[in-house]
Amino acid sequence: MELSIQERLKDLRVERGLTLEQLEEQVNLSKSALGSYEAKDFKDISHYAIIKLAKFYGVTADYLLGLSQTRNHPNADLADLHLSDDMIELLKSGLIDNSLLCELAVHPDFPRLMADLETYVNGVAGKQVQSANAIVDAVSATIMKQHNPGLTDPQLRQLIAAHIDDDSF
Repeated sequence: MELSIQERLKDLRVERGLTLEQLEEQVNLSKSALGSYEAKDFKDISHYAIIKLAKFYGVTADYLLGLSQTRNHPNADLADLHLSDDMIELLKSGLIDNSLLCELAVHPDFPRLMADLETYVNGVAGKQVQSANAIVDAVSATIMKQHNPGLTDPQLRQLIAAHIDDDSF
């Protein structure tokens, strides 16, 4: 949800637990001007006030104006993010919902999802399935050799059912 300039200014002030009077003392803008900047029907704010408030709150003017959702890391170096050129092009393309991707990435279960994806992408899951199948096959062969049960034997049928088809996994 996009926030208006007024909502952003009020949220920033409230987050810091400031009254309009306290903010007035900090930024040397009048309480009435500051209050009007937060009013729903306010239409105009000076460049001077935008810059002064952005510096005070530690955000960019673009964030206050609603041109950016980034408020805490306005000058993050792209190289520090370790994004490939392909990923940057994908993010710029509009083919995916970047805001949804951001919400997903900060979700508390995201590290577990990444671990599962890494397991899948690296083929670890397939190797584990192959190992499990090898154990099932070895146990089945041992049972067949030692006890020679018929195919209707419930334990042998459970072992046969335990064999995981690589394609269905």
